[in-house]
Amino acid sequence: MNRSFVILIIFLVAFTNQSEAQKLRERKVRKMLTNSEIMNEHFVGFMLQEESGKVVYAQHEDIHFVPASNTKLLTLYTAMNVLGDSIPAFKYQILGDSLIIWGTGDPSFLHPKLDNRKTYDFLVNSTYKIFLANEPDLDFEPSYWRSDLSYFPMYGNMATIKADPSLGLFVFPKPISRYVVLDSTITSTRFNINRSKTGKQLVYPNKTIPEDFQRTIPFPMDMQVTRILLQDTLKKEINLIQKKRPSEINTFFSIPSDSLFKHMMLPSDNFLAEQILLLCSGVISDSLDVKTTIAFGLENHYKDFKNPPVWEDGSGLSRFNLFTPNTVLEVLNLLETKIGDKERLKSLLPAGGVSGTLRAAYKTDNGKPFVWAKTGSLRYMHLQSGWLETRKGKVYKYVFMNNNFVRPTSEVRNEMVRIMTEIHEKY
Repeated sequence: MNRSFVILIIFLVAFTNQSEAQKLRERKVRKMLTNSEIMNEHFVGFMLQEESGKVVYAQHEDIHFVPASNTKLLTLYTAMNVLGDSIPAFKYQILGDSLIIWGTGDPSFLHPKLDNRKTYDFLVNSTYKIFLANEPDLDFEPSYWRSDLSYFPMYGNMATIKADPSLGLFVFPKPISRYVVLDSTITSTRFNINRSKTGKQLVYPNKTIPEDFQRTIPFPMDMQVTRILLQDTLKKEINLIQKKRPSEINTFFSIPSDSLFKHMMLPSDNFLAEQILLLCSGVISDSLDVKTTIAFGLENHYKDFKNPPVWEDGSGLSRFNLFTPNTVLEVLNLLETKIGDKERLKSLLPAGGVSGTLRAAYKTDNGKPFVWAKTGSLRYMHLQSGWLETRKGKVYKYVFMNNNFVRPTSEVRNEMVRIMTEIHEKY
């Protein structure tokens, strides 16, 4: 046999074996998980999908997990199908010398990270008498983990309170100071300000205020508080009015929708997530109700899933949310198709080593991120779902769900990062 031909055959066999060794196969992914001491101590759901749509590996893909803030992926996709490219700031009608406003739930007004002053300029420059349509209280459970939901949020429904040598406490926005009160029954050993368990008060103990004290705290919000805040902000009289929203009505738009979506997804903002569902509800119905949007999404977008989600809120704070890894992967595929533009998609997600909730979790590869994913965390639960790019140019979608662990969350997170980084580096 020709010697050159034999050498060629040996080279081709060696090259083929090397190529096969470099391919990411089911057996290799399974080995990464089964060889992990940490991942064998709790309930793990995992899926890895190639760009072609082929699932490389799946573990517990049809078992339901508490998704925590992975829930925001459903909130995002639903909102992208309901809201246009701009957020409706409010609905309005002009009658004679009056401007009547119906809140839509837009959280961007005077929000420190969102406001573009468009709504403020419209209202402050209006020559009409301004009336806010008085609405019934929204149906929601108060939470320490997010601001109150409202028809017309202002300042993110958050107050900044800090020590002041002359005032004792400086409160911004100023009208909220009327709700900040001393409660001598509090037995705390240190000074702090907390929301009272009932009513609208923000209470603090009879303790010396530390000179460096500063806190940002959600304040209780309803239509009367909204009126007071808006009046103080615009420096003009604002009144509440009982008036049903007419069928023919104008809409004033505020910020680009992607700006709001990005500020929900990157820091995993629970308040913005719930307000986004309220915004959607106002488009698909005549009222603001989180459950209306959830029902709409389940009926129109997720009904035909292999494992339809049990979906209870917009943010993922509820432990009644239940999604399978398969469900989350289907949502990732829907988002990719809906958005189309890969760079736009990446901009809406935390980037490993660069931004949002993944900034400190991953290291970049020569200054470039290789993971773009939505995280989720509750006590004893931590998750990541998104996109992974490898050094060899492969792109995978992945869902990594961890429930019921008792280790510190940081240890589980670090092990997830180790496994995803290994896939990035080797395949």
